[in-house]
Amino acid sequence: MKFAYAITLNGTEILQECTYHTTELLENGIKRLAFPRGHYDGGMISLELICDQDAENEVYRCSLRVNNTGGNTVRVSRADVGISFDTEALQLHYFHSDWGAEYSPRSHKVEREFSFGCVSGRSCKGFTPYVECDTRDGYYAMALAWSGNWTCTAFPWAESYCDTRPWTYCCVMGLTDGEFYHDILPGESFTTPEVYVSRGAGREEACLALRRYYKKRLSVMDEEMFTPMPLEYNTWWPYEDSLINEEVFQANAEIAKGLGFRYAMMDAGWFGDETDGQTWYEKRGDWDKVNRERFPSGMKAMCDKAKSIEIAPGIWCEIEAVGRDAELNRTHDDIIAKRGGRSLGYVCFGSKAGREWAMGIVDRILGEYGAKWIKFDFNLDPGFGCSRTDHEHGAGDGLYAHYIGYYQFLDELRQKYPDVVVENCSSGGLRGDIGMMSHCTVGFLSDPDHTEFHLQLFWGALSFLHQCSLLHFTWSDVMQTHNCGVRCPIYEDMPRHKLDYMVRAAMMGIPGFSYKLPELPGWVLERIKELGSFYTKHSADFILKGDAYRLTEQPLSGGKGERFPAFEFTDDKKRALVFAFRLTGAPESQRVSLCGLDGNREYTVSWVDGEKEEKMTGTELMEQGITFDCLPEEASEIVTVF
Repeated sequence: MKFAYAITLNGTEILQECTYHTTELLENGIKRLAFPRGHYDGGMISLELICDQDAENEVYRCSLRVNNTGGNTVRVSRADVGISFDTEALQLHYFHSDWGAEYSPRSHKVEREFSFGCVSGRSCKGFTPYVECDTRDGYYAMALAWSGNWTCTAFPWAESYCDTRPWTYCCVMGLTDGEFYHDILPGESFTTPEVYVSRGAGREEACLALRRYYKKRLSVMDEEMFTPMPLEYNTWWPYEDSLINEEVFQANAEIAKGLGFRYAMMDAGWFGDETDGQTWYEKRGDWDKVNRERFPSGMKAMCDKAKSIEIAPGIWCEIEAVGRDAELNRTHDDIIAKRGGRSLGYVCFGSKAGREWAMGIVDRILGEYGAKWIKFDFNLDPGFGCSRTDHEHGAGDGLYAHYIGYYQFLDELRQKYPDVVVENCSSGGLRGDIGMMSHCTVGFLSDPDHTEFHLQLFWGALSFLHQCSLLHFTWSDVMQTHNCGVRCPIYEDMPRHKLDYMVRAAMMGIPGFSYKLPELPGWVLERIKELGSFYTKHSADFILKGDAYRLTEQPLSGGKGERFPAFEFTDDKKRALVFAFRLTGAPESQRVSLCGLDGNREYTVSWVDGEKEEKMTGTELMEQGITFDCLPEEASEIVTVF
């Protein structure tokens, strides 16, 4: 493997495979490889590729720096970073992504130049900025840390002007979208978004390295605050904005507290004037206006009342978005993102004034009201972004400036409110890239949450994210039809194994619950409490701090993919929890080999529901495996390996 980049400067494309470097050992144990190759325009433009190697996790953090030391402006319109490898064949594996279809797998054999990417302005609306390269030389996983538009391009070097080797391929990722350009002024520099690269003998080894790296180097989660990991209640799906009020919130918060939940989230419906025909979507942006018809006591009172019963309140806010009817359009036109003179429906965070306005709103929600969890949503496509030139960006890099500004805003927010959970959401999971996730505590996987689809999402997200950052609801009560047409998945005479199946799927990350809790059957509430107790007992060791292993291929919504998926989580004592789910259409049994155990140790293997127990060595568990059987469809089992 070698590193490579493709960049366009002043209309000239430069494609470079890096063949030599300098080495520096940093204080944090990172080995820095620098490739100071490339001096153009008479030496006035220099390029330096920096690749920081985390030897423990076999992951590289790569970015390209462009320095303009001349007297003229330099325009960059493409900025991609990646790797090259000598191999006789290159197969790409990646994910298509859209609302309710996140982490849908795709594959492509590269025989000539091939590309895929995003032009919606949201990183995961179209495809996920992540790719796996299956080669004869090894298996590589690459994740682009960028939340806006991007492109991934793979090609044989023989197609390029600079090489004629028949068995060398290249794969790069970056800002290319056809509209982006950034002007580097004399004396200034430009650095591309990071690309994280890992290598393994196969898919799971490469992905495990990225998961570990994310947890160690990128996650902003405070382990002490998340020990034990929390269960969260959210008002949205059963009430939306039309049925919610302060009494409904408090009634659900009280039941959630009794079930052992630590957070209760007030989703949309709390802000803006009560106007006929107006929904939350049209009012977004008027966060300074509390809906006094639904919340006559105000949001501080709501938060204080939740705290009085010792459950931490959360508040949803789409801080970037500006609805059609929001007063903000008239009062703060100077911060509205526009293209061609027309509003794009969001606040431009490339504007200092926009970031300052947003922090003022957050100071009210987190400072004055006292919320301890803030859910940032983003329900629109900014496209190619703001082209205003009266903000602190140019006409061609408004979207780039917006995301750099948004990252800065999130970092300042977390520094100012270190005890607050910051949740990333964008129409569900349409902005869940590794870049955005490195600035937020947790990320929401998708709006639809029926269990089969949840397992598809969870498997896909584990390609590059750690399980402790993945929040999703158990199969929710809904007012719409997006969850397989099922509006109330929980009912009095449902089989207990199906309830367990729904709840346990979310217990592999951070479980969220969105139900009319006062209307749930008593036995269901009691069972949720029991399952939550198991989660609270084991989550810190296995979910927060442990390793995840995908023991099977990806399950897919619609009756496709793996029908009997299993996931293993190991702790630092080399113990394991194994979750298995028998989906509809699955075979009667599933045998899986475990990973990451002590081969010489004798383990007690216990089936939690089956009440079966046996002794096996770590070697036997990893070579012979364990079998799941006697499960009905839409059922689950947990095995403890202690």
